[in-house]
Amino acid sequence: MGKIGFIERLSIKKQLISTFILIMLLSLVLTAVTYIVGFWWLTSSSWFNPANHYEQKIPAIAAYSRSLGEAVLDPASRPKLEEKIPREGIKYQVMDAGGKALYGTLTGPVFKQKGDLVQRLNTSFSRQPSIGFGGVITKIVPVTSSSGELRGAIALEYKLEVTSNGGPGSADILKFALNICFLAAPFIYIALFTYIFASRFGRRISRPVHELIDASERIRRQDLDFTITYKAANELGLLTDSFEKMRAALRDSLLREWKLEQERRDMMDAIAHDLRTPMTIIQGNVEMLTDTAGVIPRDKLEERLRVVEGNIQRVNRLIQDIQVASEKDMEYFPLYVKETDVAEFAGAKEREIRYLCAGKQIRLEYKVTDERPEPYPVYMDVQRVGQVLDNVITNSLRYVPEKGSLSVSLTIREKDIRYEICDTGPGFNEADIPNLFRKFYKGDKGQTGLGLYTARVICDKHGGGIQASNRPEGGACITFTVRTDMHNRESGQ
Repeated sequence: MGKIGFIERLSIKKQLISTFILIMLLSLVLTAVTYIVGFWWLTSSSWFNPANHYEQKIPAIAAYSRSLGEAVLDPASRPKLEEKIPREGIKYQVMDAGGKALYGTLTGPVFKQKGDLVQRLNTSFSRQPSIGFGGVITKIVPVTSSSGELRGAIALEYKLEVTSNGGPGSADILKFALNICFLAAPFIYIALFTYIFASRFGRRISRPVHELIDASERIRRQDLDFTITYKAANELGLLTDSFEKMRAALRDSLLREWKLEQERRDMMDAIAHDLRTPMTIIQGNVEMLTDTAGVIPRDKLEERLRVVEGNIQRVNRLIQDIQVASEKDMEYFPLYVKETDVAEFAGAKEREIRYLCAGKQIRLEYKVTDERPEPYPVYMDVQRVGQVLDNVITNSLRYVPEKGSLSVSLTIREKDIRYEICDTGPGFNEADIPNLFRKFYKGDKGQTGLGLYTARVICDKHGGGIQASNRPEGGACITFTVRTDMHNRESGQ
C-alpha cells in the first residue's frame, strides 16, 4: 500500500485547511510570476510594439507639418501628410484657427469651444478614456504662417498601449486577449491547483476506503486471514483500526467456534462409540434373563440385575454428557445466586449420597464443620453447586470398589464453603492430574465425560476453584471451594 505521507497523517479537517492554504499560496505566487513574465515578454518581444510606439512618431509628424506651413490646411496636401501618419495607429484632424475640421481620419469636433484650441496648442491630453491598458492621447500641433500668425492646427490622436505588428484590427484582438489572460490568471491557477490537490486528496481518501471495501468483501467470503495496513492518526485511521480490531475479534470468535464445533463432533463420536458397550451388555443380560426365567438362582439374578442397573446408569451419564456437549458454549451459562440455608443444602445432599453409596455397599463418612464466627448469610447457585458435588461423587463412585469407603467433608467459612471428597479407589494417574479439568480431556482410562470440566467452570464462576490429588495411603481426593458472598453478582461473567 505504500508509505503514508505527513499530510495524510493529519485529521480530515486539517488536511482540508492545509490543502486550501496551499492552493491559494501557489495561485498567488504563479499569478505574480505570470504578470512579471508577461510584462517582460511584451516589452522585449518583436511581435509587439511598446506602449509609446506611436508617441515616438509624433515629433516627426509635427516637424513635417510645420515644414508644409499653411499648405497643410489645403485638402490637396492630404496624400502627402498621410504618408507620414500611420493609418492603423494614429488618427488626425486638420482644423482652421477656429477649430473647424477641414479634413482627416478623426471625426467629430475636437474642441467644444473656440478658445480651447489656443489653450491646447503644443500640449497632449486624454480626450476619452480607454478600456483596458493605457489611454487615448491627443496631441495638438499648431499651423502658422511664415510671419508666425496662427492659421490652424493638427490634432493627432493615438493610444498609449502595447500594440501588435499584425496589422489593422489585430491590436484590439491582442488587447482583448491580454485583458482575458491577465484577469483570468488567478482563477485559472486556482482551478488548476484545486483539481490537482482534489485529485490527490481523493486518492488519499480512496486508499483506506478501498481497503475497507476489499476487507468487507473478503469477510463476506469468510476469509479473515488478512490485515488492514492503513495506519494514520486521523478519522480514517481510527475507522480502519476499529475495523481491524473487529476483524481480529471476529476471526478469534469464529476460530473458537470452529474449534468448539470440532470438539463437539469429536465428543459426540466418542460418546456414540461408548454407548455401544453398555447397550450391548444390557441387551445380552436381558436376553439371558429372558431365556433363564424361573431357572436362574436368586443370587445370580440379583448379580445380573446389578450389571444391568450399572450400565443403565452409565448410559444415563453418557446422555447427560450429550446434553452438555450440545450446548452452544457451556462457559457462558448464567448463575442464579440466592441466599441459601447451607445446613438444609448439606443435609439434602447427604441423603442423596448415602443412597448412591448403599447401592454399591460403600461406607460413607459425611462431616459438616461450621467455622463462621457468627451465622453469616450464604449466597450461591444451589443447583450449580449441587451439580459440582454430583459430578465429583459420581466420578468417585465409578472407581471405588465394593465395600470401599467415601468421605465427604464440608467446611462452612466466613466467605466460602469448602468440600473435600476422598475415596479408596485406584486414584488418578499422575500424568492426568494437570489435565483432568480440561474440556473434552480423555485420560488413559478412556473416559470422555465433561463432569470435571463442568465442575471447574462452575467453581470459577463462583469465585472459587477445584483441585485434584492422590491420597498417600491410596485413593483420589477432589477439593473445591465456592464463594458464598455472591449477593453482588447476578450472573457468571
